Amino acid sequence: MRTTTGYSSAQILLHWGVALGVVFNYFVSEGMGRALDQNLGGEAVTVGVASWHVWVGVAVLVLAVLRIVLRLTRGGPPPEPGLLGKVASAMHGLLYVLILLVPALGALAWFGAIDAVGEPHALLANVMVILAALHALGGFYHHLVLKDGILRRMLRPA
Repeated sequence: MRTTTGYSSAQILLHWGVALGVVFNYFVSEGMGRALDQNLGGEAVTVGVASWHVWVGVAVLVLAVLRIVLRLTRGGPPPEPGLLGKVASAMHGLLYVLILLVPALGALAWFGAIDAVGEPHALLANVMVILAALHALGGFYHHLVLKDGILRRMLRPA
């Protein structure tokens, strides 16, 4: 993969689009278990946020795929050296997996009518949000403590 000094405008927009979609869906997930049961039972879905949750999840999946394709074709900054770099690379890799897996499981549950993936979807969504919060804290640590400009890479295109 090619290395660059920073991220493009498209990469930054996709990053924040995915982040906003994940946060939105986390906060509007209440009642989705009941909505899934209604959907699988052929009933009218009475959970008001269900369609929002489902379609934002689809958007997150599409944006994540676009983001990965762009990362593979355009590249990105090289990983940091040392243990901190290894931890950051592992965190990014795990976040990419979860950002693809969580909405894919949700889509399988909702559109594929596979009830068995509903619980793993919810559990992994919680794991993803915790890791995303740690990822954000890492960005603030770099910005406020290390003052190394890493956070600015996701705010200003290179």
